[in-house]
Amino acid sequence: MAPDNAQAEAEGTLVLVAEDHATNRSLIMRQVNLLGYAVESVENGQEALEQWATGRFGIIITDCNMPVMNGYELTRSIREQESATGCGHIPILACTANALRGDGETCISTGMNDYLAKPVELRDLARKLDQWLPIPTTAAPLDPSVLAAITGGDPGQDLAVLVQFQQVNNEDAAMLDLARETGDISKVITASHRIKGASRAIGAIPLATVCEHLERASRAGDWNEIDVNMWTFHVELGRLNAYIEECQAKSLG
Repeated sequence: MAPDNAQAEAEGTLVLVAEDHATNRSLIMRQVNLLGYAVESVENGQEALEQWATGRFGIIITDCNMPVMNGYELTRSIREQESATGCGHIPILACTANALRGDGETCISTGMNDYLAKPVELRDLARKLDQWLPIPTTAAPLDPSVLAAITGGDPGQDLAVLVQFQQVNNEDAAMLDLARETGDISKVITASHRIKGASRAIGAIPLATVCEHLERASRAGDWNEIDVNMWTFHVELGRLNAYIEECQAKSLG
């Protein structure tokens, strides 16, 4: 769920979209919301420049070709003002319909941080936002009290359970990735259900929660929602694996 705009502003994760085409603007805003970000929009670069000056936004996603002021002019103006005032460097992502004809390189040389090819794919947008403006994560990847109820609080047994879980879970995660790539929705259901159950059993609640969302979306045949949650799944899987590897390193002294 995306936070409200005031909360996102306080976190530094409020997104500004600059796009003159009403349909494109609506679609990109919906995609940004689906990925858990709050978003506001403007219709041209001049309006985006005025909004940037308020300091409320953590990132700008801009179309390259707009009336009044285009995305290139917007970027140059922002970079000049940042340089003159010494204020922070805001990430700027371009949306271009001509990424294969050299526009991507033009975006970078203008001062943009990155670019997205139109039509914007949700998975591409997720990767770019996670790279340039990751959402702060506060929940721990694992609740130790759940695991302690299984092992009696024995650290050696805790680690043994986690290592065994990681091995099987990574196999299930690979099955889930393959199912998504091949469009096999029945295997998406199976894999997400398996990972959900095992994750709950050891107290990996964030991973279990996203798998519950994946299972629900796959049972409804909602590939768009599956793609949103696959991105979150890999974020949580990475956090949990890092936690387990840290436990292993500590056990070795």
